[in-house]
Order: sequence, then structure tokens, then C-alpha cells
Amino acid sequence: MKRLAVFIAVILITAAVLSRIFLSGSDSGTAGGRGGNKGSVAVRTENVRWGEIEEKREFSGTVKPAYSYVIAAKISGRLQNINKRIGDHVGLNEAVGRIDDIEYRQSFQEAEALVKVRRASVDEAQAQLNHSLREKERVSELLGKGISSRAELDEIETLCASQKSRLDLAKAQLAQSEAALAQAKTRVAYTTLRAARGGLVAERHTDGGALLSINSPVLTVVGIDTVFVEIGITERDYMRIRKGQTAQVVVDAMPQRSFKGTITQTSPLFQSATRTAMAEVAIVNDSLLLKPGMFARIFVTTAKHDSTQIVPTQSIVSRNSRNFIFVIDNDNTVEMLPVSTGITNFEITEILSPLIDKKIVTVGQHLLVDGSSVIVAADSVQISGKGDHE
Repeated sequence: MKRLAVFIAVILITAAVLSRIFLSGSDSGTAGGRGGNKGSVAVRTENVRWGEIEEKREFSGTVKPAYSYVIAAKISGRLQNINKRIGDHVGLNEAVGRIDDIEYRQSFQEAEALVKVRRASVDEAQAQLNHSLREKERVSELLGKGISSRAELDEIETLCASQKSRLDLAKAQLAQSEAALAQAKTRVAYTTLRAARGGLVAERHTDGGALLSINSPVLTVVGIDTVFVEIGITERDYMRIRKGQTAQVVVDAMPQRSFKGTITQTSPLFQSATRTAMAEVAIVNDSLLLKPGMFARIFVTTAKHDSTQIVPTQSIVSRNSRNFIFVIDNDNTVEMLPVSTGITNFEITEILSPLIDKKIVTVGQHLLVDGSSVIVAADSVQISGKGDHE
């Protein structure tokens, strides 16, 4: 009895399924014909809108500072102090730290004293040469009168030559000492660490009391009054990106706020690995909200058309590699109309041709074929027609 009950239940379920399939097939057989509401497809419609449309491209990149440099020790020595911390502002040529300068000042004083000695040597040699030259003139006059001999003149000329060489040597030694003095003075100046450009301290590499060697990093300074983002452009978009174009910049840290940028440079070279060329977007960062290292999305308007036909992108149907829209005829049937499209984005699409003066199907179009009967939903959107402009 139990097996018989199960068998009867299976038969009843099978009969119900076959009945549903038959009724469904009967209804679908009448869905595509013209006239009557039996088998009609419920759709929503809109009027074609006239207005402007923009083509935007989205790129991504990392925010970079306008410049970044490291303040480093140019001489070795013990760092006495640093008066800047991370985030502090530094001005042009501002002193940010100091290295112990006792030994360097002693060297400077020694070089300064040696210069004085060399100058005295030059003055002495010059005086001796002047005396010898006057003696030469006197001997020459006496020789003309027959009072002095030729040997005395030769002797004095030799002495003058010797004194001239001694003076040249003294001048060379003075120049050498002056160079050593200038070098010592420079080393003393290097004991004060100064900023080469104004900016913000991004990193502090050491602290006061550390023993520094030449080129030891002390502070990293960045300039972020203007920041840059490098973006990769494909061959498809390269000719549409031009120097001077404006861009909209959005960062994840402030998704509700956008910043205005400008395309400043485009690379003439495509990278063989990525098939992209680099472009540089500059953003004036007066608020200093954009920080180097932030991930940024860049939106660039590559084309814009005014007063053109616009339809919802979802209303476009692609069949056999062609684009169509369905328009409503007076008898509540649809016409499958081939269209030529222009700028397309996620929400709206530009229709270049033909000129459309009928309502278009925006919901339910994927269930339609040319000539399908439809029922227009009562809540279909009624928006501006061909003669209205945004």
C-alpha cells in the first residue's frame, strides 16, 4: 500500500509539470504577433533627451611630491642638535641642525694665521726685489761712466732674477694658503646644516649626539604645495590626452572630495612591457591635504558634445555586432531601429543617427523582437523631448 501511494503521488506531480509546460508554451506562441494584448510584453519607456554628454577616461596612480631631497652631513663630526621634527616646515637656507665645530674652527684659525705669514713673505720678497732693481740701475749708470765693471752688473742682474723667482714662490705659497683658508672656512660653514629648499620634514634619520660621517642622512624634506601623479596611457587614449587638459583627482582618503589637476607632460615613449606611455598630472595642493604616497584615481574628459540625442545606455541592444533600440509605434507594437552611437558611458549613450521622435523602450527590450506587442507601464518616465535642451 505504501509503494502504491508513492507511485500515485509521482504520477500526479508529473501531470502537473506537463500541464504547466504546455500552458507556458501556448502563451509564448502568441507573444510576438502584432495586435491585441494577449502575450504582450510589459515594458517601460522614455522620451529621447537632448543635452550634453562627456567621454571620460579613468586612470590611477600614486601621489608624488614636487620635489624631495635629503639634508645630509657634508663633513664628519658629532651632531650637536636638530631643531626640526617630522611635519615641521623648513624655509630656504634655514638652519636645521649643527655639528660640533671646535676642530674645524681651530683649523680655520691656523689657515688664517698661515695666510698672514705668506703675505708677509710676499711683502719681504717684493721689497728685496725692489732694492735689487734700484741697485741694478745704479750699477748701470756707473758702468756708463766707466766707474763700475761689467762683472758687477752681471752679478746684480743675477741677484734680481733670483729675487724675482723668490717673489713668485712667495706669491704661489700665499695663493695655496688662501685656498686652504677658503676650504677651512667652508668646512666651518658645513657644521651648520641648512635646507636647500623650503618644504616639510618627511623623515628624521638621526638624533642629536650621533656621530656622523660624510653624506650621513639627517632629514628628508618634501615639497607638496604642488603634487604630481604619473598615469599610464594606452595607445587608444594617447591621442586624446593633451597637455593643458584638466583632470579630476580623487583619493581614497577623501572619497567625497575631488581636486582639480592639469595634464602637464606626456611621454613620447611607450613602454614595451606595458604598452603604455606616461603622463604627468599636476595638482595645486594649497590645502596640503594630498600627501605623497596616496593612491589616486584620475578622471580626464577626452570628448564633450553639446545638444545631442541622449538615451539610457541600458536601452541599447546589440545583436549581430550592430546596435539597436526599440521604439513604440501607435498600435503599441515596437520597431527595432538600428542606430549609430557616439560617446558612451555607464549611464547614457549618444545617438548620432537617426533622428528619433518616438518613445524608446528602456526596460524589457531584451525580450522583444521587431513587431512585438507591448504593454507600457503606467510609471514610465516622461522627460524632455527633442525640442528641450538642458
